[in-house]
Amino acid sequence: MGMENKFGVLKFSSYNIGDEIQSVAAMQFLPQVDYYIHREDIDKFRSEGDKVKLIMNAWWMWRPDHFPPSKDIEPLLISMHISETIRNRFLENGVKEYLIQNGPVGCRDLGTLQYLQENNVPAYFSGCLTLTLQGNKEMKQNRKDYILCIDTPVEIVEEVRRRTNRPVYDLTNMFTVSLSSTQRIELAKIVLSLYHNAHCVITSRLHVSLPCLAFDTPVLFLSLKNMNKGRFGGLSSLLHESSDEEFIRNKEIYNVDNPPANPQKYCELRDNLIQRCSDFTGYYSPHSIFEDDFEPLIMLIKLLKYDRDNIKRTLWFAERDDLLDILYAKQIKRTSKHDLKY
Repeated sequence: MGMENKFGVLKFSSYNIGDEIQSVAAMQFLPQVDYYIHREDIDKFRSEGDKVKLIMNAWWMWRPDHFPPSKDIEPLLISMHISETIRNRFLENGVKEYLIQNGPVGCRDLGTLQYLQENNVPAYFSGCLTLTLQGNKEMKQNRKDYILCIDTPVEIVEEVRRRTNRPVYDLTNMFTVSLSSTQRIELAKIVLSLYHNAHCVITSRLHVSLPCLAFDTPVLFLSLKNMNKGRFGGLSSLLHESSDEEFIRNKEIYNVDNPPANPQKYCELRDNLIQRCSDFTGYYSPHSIFEDDFEPLIMLIKLLKYDRDNIKRTLWFAERDDLLDILYAKQIKRTSKHDLKY
C-alpha cells in the first residue's frame, strides 16, 4: 500500500479547536492529505475518481441526516462518539447497515459502545485517537515553568494561583475567529505545543487531558457539575480526576508545584489505535507533530497579562476574550515559511 492511495482528513466548522486536535492525531497516519472532508456534509463528498481513505475519529454529529458517508469514502470507523442528542434516530435510513458492513465500530467512550451493542452493531472500546499524539523529546527535556488552566471555573484559576508562584494561564479551547481548515490545523498544533511544554495542566476538556497523557504532561481532569459525563466513560478513569469542589476543599488532591506522574493505563489503548490506523493507511509518521521551534510562542504568552480585562485595557489588538485568540492574531495570522500549503 503506497502513495497511489488517496487520503482525507475531517474538517469542521465548530468553535471547539478540540475537533482539529483529533484531525492532527489522524494526520500522523496519512502519507499525504488529498482532501479535507467536512464532517457535517460527509454524504456530499465526491472524489476525483478514486476512493478516499478516511479515519473517522470524531464526535458525530450535528446533522445526522448527512450520515452515512459518501460511497467515495473508504472508512475506518474508530474513536467515534455518537452524540446522545441524536441516538434516537441515528441508526435509521441505512446507517445501521453501513456501520455493520464497515465495522466493527471503534467507540471513543463506553456510552457509545453500549448504545451500539444494544442495537446489535458490532463495536469495541477503542479510546480516543489523541492518545497517539507524538511529542518532541528535545522540547520535553526543556519543559517550561507555566501552569495551564483550560476551560476551568474562575475559582479554580484563583485557587491554583494561590498555591504556586509559577505563571498560571487561563485559556480556552473555544475560538470564534473565522479560519480556513489548514489555519485551524496549524492553530491546533500551536495549542498542543502549549500543552506539551507545560509544567502541568488542569482542565475540564477531553481533548486537552488526553493529549497531555500522550505527551506525558502532568494533567488533572476536572469533573464539573454541569458536564455531560457520558462522553468520558472509560476515558476519565485513565486520568487523575477531581471535582472542582474537591480541588478547592482539599489541597492534597493535586499538588500543582509537584504534580504526580500520569497513570499509564492508556498505553494499551494507544498501542491498539496505532496498530489499527497504520494497518488501514499503511503509514505511521516516525516524527513528532511539532516540526518547528515553538519557543517564540511560549515567550509571547509570558509577555501577556493573566487577566482578560487587563488585556483589553492595555493591548490594542485584544478584540477577543481568549488569550489564545490573541496569540493567533499576533503570531500566526501572517504568511511565513511555516504555513501549510494547500
